[in-house]
Amino acid sequence: MAIRKDELTSHYACIPNDTLRDHRLSPEALGVLAFLLSMPEDWIVRAAQIRRNFKIGKVVQQKIFRELERAGYLVKEDEKDKARTSDGRWTFRITIFRTSLKPLTDEDGQAWNRK
Repeated sequence: MAIRKDELTSHYACIPNDTLRDHRLSPEALGVLAFLLSMPEDWIVRAAQIRRNFKIGKVVQQKIFRELERAGYLVKEDEKDKARTSDGRWTFRITIFRTSLKPLTDEDGQAWNRK
C-alpha cells in the first residue's frame, strides 16, 4: 500500500506522530482529539458540540473526555472553579494539549517504533 502525502499550505493541523500513535487512545478518542487540535487556540470546547459533530451521546462523550484526561491530553480546571450557567447547567474549563502531559513509560508496553 502506498501512502501519498500532498504538500499542504492551509487548513491543516500539525499533530505529533507520538500523539497519533499513542496506543492508550481508542480510535474514538483519537478522532475527537484530532478534531479539537484542528480548532483555533481560542476556540471554546463545548461538550454538546462534540456530541453533535460526532453523533454520539453524553455517556460516550464523557467516556472519551475521561480517556483523554487519563492519557494527559485534556486537563479540567479545579472542581471548585466550576460555574453554573443561566440555564442551570454546570460548566468548567478544559485545556487540550497537543502532546501528553503523561508521557508513555515502559509499563505502558509501547509496541510501535518511534521513527
